[in-house]
Amino acid sequence: MRKRDYFNIPNLMGYFRILMLPVFMIFYLKVETIGDRNYIIALVALLLSILSDLFDGKVARKFNMVTDWGKMLDPIADKLTQGVLAITLGIRITARIGQPLMWIFLGIFLIKELYQGLMGLYIIKKKDFVQAAKWFGKFSTGGVDMTFFALLLFPNIPEHVVKILCWMIILVIIYAFFCYVLYHIGILNDKPTWNQQVKIQIGVGAVFILIHVAIMALIILQFYGVL
Repeated sequence: MRKRDYFNIPNLMGYFRILMLPVFMIFYLKVETIGDRNYIIALVALLLSILSDLFDGKVARKFNMVTDWGKMLDPIADKLTQGVLAITLGIRITARIGQPLMWIFLGIFLIKELYQGLMGLYIIKKKDFVQAAKWFGKFSTGGVDMTFFALLLFPNIPEHVVKILCWMIILVIIYAFFCYVLYHIGILNDKPTWNQQVKIQIGVGAVFILIHVAIMALIILQFYGVL
């Protein structure tokens, strides 16, 4: 790959996305009251990171700037975002509810990412193939991110709701882990990537995450008296 491809516009957007994460973490951990200066700066940094994620892929495809490095950078940025959010929220949530549920999520998340990283390198070596983010990975990221944003935007929801949401993202990350194992088995055995069994798994995951998001929205709206 040409050196300049590392610094094309979509990849620069990916680097910017990653740079916004420590800004978010530093300011959010300084928040004393919701709505204060640190809270606003933290949310703006996170929003800029999210917006860069939404548009980098579209820019890459529209202007024919898709690169193998970009395919790897996007999921790396996804995982760094989830890791930073999990650590940041874990510090606050553990202090509030007295249970390490977010740390359980983070532990499973790290095991999954270590597996994916090692398996990705192995597949590159054996098959000369760079895997991009898959559907179920995106579903998982979407479900987890929605929960994180709810916990960030509505920090005063009841403790039992916080526990429910934490358990839901634990289940989501386990589901994604299982789907990636199936996907890698298919690649290594030279089987069709999207056979019927995997399509069913993806469908189940999509439904599960939609239910997850719906339940999350309902309990938050009910708590705030909208319903």
